[in-house]
Amino acid sequence: MYKYKVKQTEKRTYFFNWFESEQVKVYTFDTYNKALIFALSEEINTFSCIVSDKVETTRKTYKNYLTLKQFIKVATNNPMYYLNTQTVKCNLTNYYFYLIGSNKLTKLKKH
Repeated sequence: MYKYKVKQTEKRTYFFNWFESEQVKVYTFDTYNKALIFALSEEINTFSCIVSDKVETTRKTYKNYLTLKQFIKVATNNPMYYLNTQTVKCNLTNYYFYLIGSNKLTKLKKH
């Protein structure tokens, strides 16, 4: 039905940081959920949905979901909802990527 395309740009430096080059990698996914999980885990702001050969729409990754910085700020203020504990005793960046990897995106939605 629809195809989802995620573009990832990577900067590389060569020869004592004198030369820089950008490499663009394009990943295609069949479902929205797989493309969203990949975009969240790689911290990509937008990805596109290919409807037909001529029509292509853009989806914003962080419109409905928290970024890493936002998640750390909110989880330290309200750890009972996000961590089910009263104090923060774990590494929140690892927990953020655990939630993405295990497809538990309900805790990452903005209220």
